[in-house]
Amino acid sequence: MLDELLATAGVEERFVPRSRVGVCALHGGLEQGTAEIAEAAASAAGASFYAVVQPDDMHWHVPSHRYDPALSRGLRAFLACIDVVISVHGFGGVRDADDRWTTALLGGTNRELAAELGNALTRALPQYRWISDLDVIPQHLRGLHPANPVNRVVQGGVQLELPPRVRRAGPDYAALVTALAAVARDARRRCTDAG
Repeated sequence: MLDELLATAGVEERFVPRSRVGVCALHGGLEQGTAEIAEAAASAAGASFYAVVQPDDMHWHVPSHRYDPALSRGLRAFLACIDVVISVHGFGGVRDADDRWTTALLGGTNRELAAELGNALTRALPQYRWISDLDVIPQHLRGLHPANPVNRVVQGGVQLELPPRVRRAGPDYAALVTALAAVARDARRRCTDAG
């Protein structure tokens, strides 16, 4: 399925190797702002970056666990060069819920990094609700599937599901990128110290 998506006209696969920490966006274009957020945070942190970006008129959702590195040289190279990852996604919330526009989820198998990121984001954007308790996150959004790229690296990672409001240009967007970059930079230092 991933190979078909990547072979589709207008779809871009982007990979920039920088360090053992990665920031990615698997559904760029489809989930508004995610590729831009991941790229800006990765650049500011000196982290590796990977994204698949669809054109505006395309709406093909390949589930994260279907991103098979055997079908993509770029994804394979990205996963081979990193130890830990933050994967940026779009989350629309529960329809008709009062906090739909201000609730974000932090899934993935690296629970220590999820807590660290959740704390940093709460300090930077207290007007949002940052949920890192896996028991509260809906099962299909927990990012725990072993085939999900966020779980295919040595230290695992965090699947960050962002609501629409914070993914739009403005002060919240800037604060989000700054907080993400700071956490990725700290993770990069830890990877360097451990190496």
